[in-house]
Amino acid sequence: MTANYTQRTSPGKRADDFRLVILRNESEYDHLEWVESISRSTRPISLVIIDLTRDDWYEKVAAEAGADCFIVRPPGATAYFKQLYDERLFIIRYVLGKNIYPTYEEVAIYENKRMLDYWMKANNVPHPATRIFYHLEDALYFTERCNLPVVGKTAIGAGGSGVRIFRERSQLKTYILKTFSDKGLMRTWGPNLRKGNIPKRILKRLAHIPSTISYFRKKHQQATVDPQKWFVILQDFIPAEFEWRCVRIGDSFFGHKKLPGKGELISGTSRVSWEVPPPRLLDFIEEVTDKRGFYSQAVDLFEDAAGNYFVNELQCYFGSKNPHQMLRNGVPGRFVRKGKEWIFEEGTFNTNNSHDLRLSHVISLIDQGLFSKKRKPQDNSASQT
Repeated sequence: MTANYTQRTSPGKRADDFRLVILRNESEYDHLEWVESISRSTRPISLVIIDLTRDDWYEKVAAEAGADCFIVRPPGATAYFKQLYDERLFIIRYVLGKNIYPTYEEVAIYENKRMLDYWMKANNVPHPATRIFYHLEDALYFTERCNLPVVGKTAIGAGGSGVRIFRERSQLKTYILKTFSDKGLMRTWGPNLRKGNIPKRILKRLAHIPSTISYFRKKHQQATVDPQKWFVILQDFIPAEFEWRCVRIGDSFFGHKKLPGKGELISGTSRVSWEVPPPRLLDFIEEVTDKRGFYSQAVDLFEDAAGNYFVNELQCYFGSKNPHQMLRNGVPGRFVRKGKEWIFEEGTFNTNNSHDLRLSHVISLIDQGLFSKKRKPQDNSASQT
């Protein structure tokens, strides 16, 4: 990919509209969708990329005094790089006072199911009852008395890679003892059979054997070098035939249903049903994301038989190859609020894994002066208009 951007090395009179800094993680690929969107922008943008995992991160960040916004791309593969990123981002946002997108809170709960549970409890967001044990005796005491089934989760792990459903107390006890052992608990790293379409996926992998070997070797390394130890996350099981995937970026709202693949888990499958979310659900998503100004967010939630919503996941980044996240009668589009009504606007808004829309939101925030450096160090609470 050839990116049409300039890397500034010294301050001076700017010919561009504004300047963005991408704070990349340890992956050499995660930030490239931002680079692609910026390279296609009709607005002149000066772009700098800083690897936040390197030892000179502070000096490079401090040198970017004229940046309008620091684009944040947190990692989600290993807990130790996630911790590194969150710690350094805290300094950037709350000590240096830099403007960041998405917000620090969105990053803190991304791929951290402990923080996600704490955040939802503190903000009164309905979600499956979750218990996090740091003492083995407490976890075993719970095991003898809890209602089954129970869901076990690792703190980090996308696509359902760290999720287990337990219907037998003996299996749950074994799981807990393993988590509180020196070996710890590893996430799954093999092929995701829940996605279906297995023959086609096998043929695709066989056509690129070197890259396939490299891909699974990396997944195995991440799972084995970063096991979860000395704490366990247990969650109530919510019976559901599907999971809503709702997305909010700026003032654009989307939604569709995620369907189960092989087995009971819904997370990590590729099966979807393009049913338009009802106004009541859009109201709920708006309420949840408005609580703390979350405007780059995917909200995955269950709906029980009584019509109650339970948030399962909040993610400031999510994977999707579709250029749309919603269809109405086969037509892609989005919902926007006009007064008290939700209005459907036709169009393909989720190109480049929704990064084009995110960039549009960032530009809107800058144009409106909502990234003022005089603001108190509370995360970006302004929405796109």
